[in-house]
Amino acid sequence: MISFDQSVQHEIVSFGTVDDYASDALPICISDTGQYQIRNITLPYVILYEECRECDSAYVVHMLSEHGAHSIRTEKELLGLHKRHPLHKHSCIEIMYVLSGSLTNYVEKQTYTYEAGQFCIMNKNICHAEEFSGDFEAVFFMLRDDYLQELCDEFHRRVPSVIENDFPDSVYQLYEDGQNEKHRFAKAYLDCFPLSPAENTVQMMNHVVEFIIQETQKPQAGSSFFIKGAFAQLLGLIGNREKYSVTQIRSDYENQEFLYHKVAHIMRTHHGRITRDELSAQLHYNGEYLNRIVKKFTGKTILEYGRAIYMEEAKTMLSETDKSVSSIIEELGFSNRHHFYQLFRKVYGKTPTEFRSSS
Repeated sequence: MISFDQSVQHEIVSFGTVDDYASDALPICISDTGQYQIRNITLPYVILYEECRECDSAYVVHMLSEHGAHSIRTEKELLGLHKRHPLHKHSCIEIMYVLSGSLTNYVEKQTYTYEAGQFCIMNKNICHAEEFSGDFEAVFFMLRDDYLQELCDEFHRRVPSVIENDFPDSVYQLYEDGQNEKHRFAKAYLDCFPLSPAENTVQMMNHVVEFIIQETQKPQAGSSFFIKGAFAQLLGLIGNREKYSVTQIRSDYENQEFLYHKVAHIMRTHHGRITRDELSAQLHYNGEYLNRIVKKFTGKTILEYGRAIYMEEAKTMLSETDKSVSSIIEELGFSNRHHFYQLFRKVYGKTPTEFRSSS
């Protein structure tokens, strides 16, 4: 749990009126039912930290920016029938990160649950709302357009040749689409979750997130530069395909299509070498159900789909690189060279050596 400076925390038992909590420093309007909205952001970034606790029926919102901080607490019973914020959208890109517990998020007409360590990144046109039930801690970063552009530029200057990074095709693309007249009204968002083993990735991400919050709470000389660097680190971690699976989702996706794209991305990241049980552990879905989803969209079982992925990768590496067959076999996770040769001949009618010679 992140600690907050008690000198700026105003604890109340019910929400005040909109005018009580709207300010230029913190452009957040809160109604007497606890519903808030973000006005046009004039600051580089705004942070919302939400904490929901069933044990004491409390719902707390901490609002932070480089110009101020405010905290509001309400007892859940005072929220009455308002179990979530109304569907809303923002004038900026919003990054939601779950620090602990699980959070139910309503995205247009769909409902998704995000677990600790997972991200959801919304563009400006997606209507969404989180439910304040259960136990969770979640942080929401609102990044002004020009600030996000600077972060993107900084990333590309510092990491110009990192091939194993999806950053240009994920967060940056979401931002770019928002500036593009053709795509600016598209309803799309990014679904991001840590890949196995996830513990180290989540620990790294938590450290970055906590640093941004603590540095914003107690700014010192140079804090704005440190925070900007930390945001760049955060975006870099999200874009690292070895650490996070990032999938762009259209709001009209059905739940099964959404899940299939998650499975497909994980399987491609692992070169197809991942079992049904491992997928089940990562996604918290029954393995047989995942198998049916993959079968529905590809006509193949998880095992068959994985085989198709690594055979296609083997073919590409043989025809487009100078890697040795032994290196390819090792990279694709095969321990038995003879088995790999058998599979390759079965799929392509030639041995790997014969295929390379003829390509």
